[in-house]
Amino acid sequence: MKNIYIKIFGLLVVCASLSIYSCSDGDEYLKYTEGGEISYTGKIDSLKIYPGRNRVKVEGLIISDPKVTEVRIYWNVKNDSVVVPVNRTAGVDTVSVEIDNLPENVYNFEIRTFDKNNNQSVAVFQSAEVYGDRYQNSLFNRPVISHELIRDSLVVNYATMDLTTGVIGTEIVYTKSDNGQNTVFVPIEEGIERIGDFEPLTTYNYRTLFLPEETALDTFYTDYASFKPMSTIGNDSAPFLTSKRGGEVGANNRWGTLAYWTTNDAAKTFGNPPVGGFDDNEGLAAMGQESWGSPFIRNGKIYQPVLLEPSEYTLEVLVRNGNKLGEAGTKVYLVVTNGTAIPDVDNIENNPDVLGYSRITEPKTYSFDFEVLETKDVIIGVVTDFTIDQSYWKIMNWDISKK
Repeated sequence: MKNIYIKIFGLLVVCASLSIYSCSDGDEYLKYTEGGEISYTGKIDSLKIYPGRNRVKVEGLIISDPKVTEVRIYWNVKNDSVVVPVNRTAGVDTVSVEIDNLPENVYNFEIRTFDKNNNQSVAVFQSAEVYGDRYQNSLFNRPVISHELIRDSLVVNYATMDLTTGVIGTEIVYTKSDNGQNTVFVPIEEGIERIGDFEPLTTYNYRTLFLPEETALDTFYTDYASFKPMSTIGNDSAPFLTSKRGGEVGANNRWGTLAYWTTNDAAKTFGNPPVGGFDDNEGLAAMGQESWGSPFIRNGKIYQPVLLEPSEYTLEVLVRNGNKLGEAGTKVYLVVTNGTAIPDVDNIENNPDVLGYSRITEPKTYSFDFEVLETKDVIIGVVTDFTIDQSYWKIMNWDISKK
């Protein structure tokens, strides 16, 4: 019974105190605040903290309080801070500041506003992650499943990636068919990229881009990787492209040197300076060699490197027409070989570096198989010996395919 009494008495004392306070002057509580009213500034509004590489950007609004003169931002349990002056206008003012040189970590930020009397607002807290070398070192280039060159069109097939890494896409830097440089961006959602003006026989560079958060300030990049695409033959069919024209016959600029192919001096027998390997007689724009009232050709070579992966292949070549092919005094070979150039005509057969060959003896489609055991450049082309007059050949198409 005694305990109940004490509890009731305590309740009566509290009620009496509340009654006295309610009947007293409204400022009576000031004697408990050292004679002055507690004043709070308006807190920052619409706070946003954007993460970046060893930095953050803090943004917010000062909306209602005209007395605010500065914003203070604290982190590391208030061991570090920055002060942002505020020049208030009649409207809404924006606070924006970047904090640099932050070690990679997760930070808890405390933001308060202050007036000229050092009165402060209630705190607004927000965390943000700062990214750096640790995140950078975890990134890797998007895997390439395949990259093939079909004439002057590059087709790159990419593998998928874990989107939680922040990957947003890849950037390809390549040489265009006019020898200019170009850069294209491939979004991560796209698995295949087709580039229609790629310069054959060149390499391209690519890197992968990452944004660790959607609102991040900085994009992270992997190092560039260089690739030479698995290729078909560049400038492989009529109308063949030329890098140089010359050797007029009548009113026709008939002869030329082929683009993308290497043509040795022995194969250049027309014009001054001499050209060779391209013959536009009858408007065919063909690959061709001719000794017809012109110098003989000894080991005239036209060839190019083609990057191939391990596989069995078939080379098919259409020889449209020719003269005195297969006769004594003419030797013409289609060749696939290791090395950096085609061997001479007398060193084709039984040559261990030659992967495959066929001797041209008449106009027809020639086809032979060969095998590549490792990813590498092989040399594909034609070598000609014409030591009798009125000898010629014209090729209209080259095609290489996997078996």
